[in-house]
Amino acid sequence: MKYMNKILSLLLAAFVAAACDPEAEDYTAAGLLEGEGVYFAPGNTTSYMVEETSGSFSVNVMRSESEEAATIDVTAEYGKDAADVFTVPSSVSFAAGESTSSMTISYANLVPDSTYTVTLSFADSSPYGNIVSQTYSVRNRVEKWEVVSENATLIDNLYSGFGVSNLPITGIVVEKEATTKQYRFRSPYDNSYFEYLFGTPLFEEGHEFPYILLDGETYADAGYYIAPTALGFVMINGVGPEVNPTWNCFGSVAGNLQTSAGPIEPGDPSYPLGSFDAAKQMFDFGTCYFNIEDEGAPYYLTATGFELWLNPSLMETDYDRDNTWDAVPEASGLFTSELAGQSWVQAVEVAEEDSTFYRFPNLYMGGEKNHLYFHLDIEDNYKVSVPSGQHWTGLTSFGQTVWVEGVNNGSSFDPETGTLTLALNLYLADADGVKAYDLGQFTETFLWGKTSEFAEADITDYVGNWLVTFDSSQGGGQSLVSITQEDDVTLKVQGLSLMDPAEFDDTMYLDYDPASGQVSFFFQQMASTVMIEDVPYMAFVSPFDYTTNMLGMEGFIGGLTSNGVLKFTDAPTNEGTYNSMVYLVTPDGSSFSFLTGYWNYLEWEPYTETASTKPMLQFEAPKTFKPTLKQGMTPRRTYKPELKLQPQPAQQKAMSRAALDAPKTAFSLAR
Repeated sequence: MKYMNKILSLLLAAFVAAACDPEAEDYTAAGLLEGEGVYFAPGNTTSYMVEETSGSFSVNVMRSESEEAATIDVTAEYGKDAADVFTVPSSVSFAAGESTSSMTISYANLVPDSTYTVTLSFADSSPYGNIVSQTYSVRNRVEKWEVVSENATLIDNLYSGFGVSNLPITGIVVEKEATTKQYRFRSPYDNSYFEYLFGTPLFEEGHEFPYILLDGETYADAGYYIAPTALGFVMINGVGPEVNPTWNCFGSVAGNLQTSAGPIEPGDPSYPLGSFDAAKQMFDFGTCYFNIEDEGAPYYLTATGFELWLNPSLMETDYDRDNTWDAVPEASGLFTSELAGQSWVQAVEVAEEDSTFYRFPNLYMGGEKNHLYFHLDIEDNYKVSVPSGQHWTGLTSFGQTVWVEGVNNGSSFDPETGTLTLALNLYLADADGVKAYDLGQFTETFLWGKTSEFAEADITDYVGNWLVTFDSSQGGGQSLVSITQEDDVTLKVQGLSLMDPAEFDDTMYLDYDPASGQVSFFFQQMASTVMIEDVPYMAFVSPFDYTTNMLGMEGFIGGLTSNGVLKFTDAPTNEGTYNSMVYLVTPDGSSFSFLTGYWNYLEWEPYTETASTKPMLQFEAPKTFKPTLKQGMTPRRTYKPELKLQPQPAQQKAMSRAALDAPKTAFSLAR
């Protein structure tokens, strides 16, 4: 900084010296402005792309002197063939006291795809930094739309926020503008769409549906842009869709919306514009918004996953996209992996579209959507098969992606023991997805609906009294908990909270599965509220990890062990690991605190005496005990992503994958 100040001081000294030098050239100040000083207003549009062959545009003009009314001559110089196109007024007039005015330039007889120019200036202009001469151009461009696909497929996610995801819509006609990077197609959100989702049409007969435009011109470097588009309806949260021809319904997030930090720029990687994959002939719409009405005001939901396939035959198999997957809690069981060298409780999901099509979600790596898919057909002699083609494991070997495929006729299911055996072949693929190296075969086994700890149990086996141990930083104790049967699949648990029943009804519920004999417990709200300092608090019972003080909105699977203990373990669908149950209170559903400050262990001992013959063992809990709760999830298990398997050259190519074309079932949306 001192160095910069020194330079500035030297420059200032030199300037002062020059100013005092009697030999220096005399400085003459600019004279006062003569006349009106007319110039073109900043911000005038100078280039027009029009679809009509005739029309007009306005030019804003300003002047420096505004005391009196004045009329200033306008000079026009015409470009090639433009003299017979433009009509330019000979002058522009200003009212007394006004410094702004405008004039209208007309044009006619435009030849399509031709550009015409006219340069305007003023007789009494102001040259001091102002625009005293300006050239205007008009080009007539007749849009030429050419059909590029008559049977495109849209993967729709407009209602993904309401439970409808990856819905394929076929038979879409897509057009391209001949001279620009613009594509368009008619809105597919028509009566058949709403009949499919809601069971009733929405529009009157003859309704003209708007175009959805994929604009690759406006933000050419950033990608394809969808401007705010009125699709002809509005989704009213809690009510459903209603006709509304002007509601800004849909468009790209980038370039249309803003956060508290400011506008979302088109190049923002968090909210990208759309892109086009020429090899796949597929548009990815990037991040879009779906504008719904919520309590009378706009509410923007973000949605991704929109894909427009111009050539559906190029669509790759995507079982996650092409099917709707439902959890099958009663099928969860112990998975023993020769590949991973460990065992764990694994979740199972089934496709709504095909009751024989299952998957193990995130089998080898957590949270990466690397599912393993398989068919199990009970009616066809328990036939098991792994679909042909590549299945991504999420694993690597020496840094290369590992894929898995089924071994022909190598998988089986034993209905007597409930054992599913999967014979898998691991391999590496080249850049084109062709098998390049084999990594060997592995056998994986799964106990369908069973774990090694739980015995077969009837719902009545859970009915009775159980001794539950509690612990906390405040001390420890035990409580007598009663379980009664609510119905054929529901058990009612009372006494777990240590609260006085007169003050708080702590009833929680367990779901019983007759097929597996197991029970399940998930995060649930209590019917009773708790008064704290005369303020009603909502109450919940929740899974909790007391080793990390972490709260989760998930649950447990429970069952009877061989020695009659009721034990709860992590539900296989959990993202986190939990080791206790806690009662929580919250004033608004966002900030949670312990109700009593206690957690209970997950192994409940049977208690054969009645509660009236022996008092409950417990201790008082301070109502003000409110330790900080962390909302989040801890890892379920340790994953080993790197295998370091020795590759061998492959003897055959991986089989190609064909797109699934299963019929879709109707969805019910939240109303």
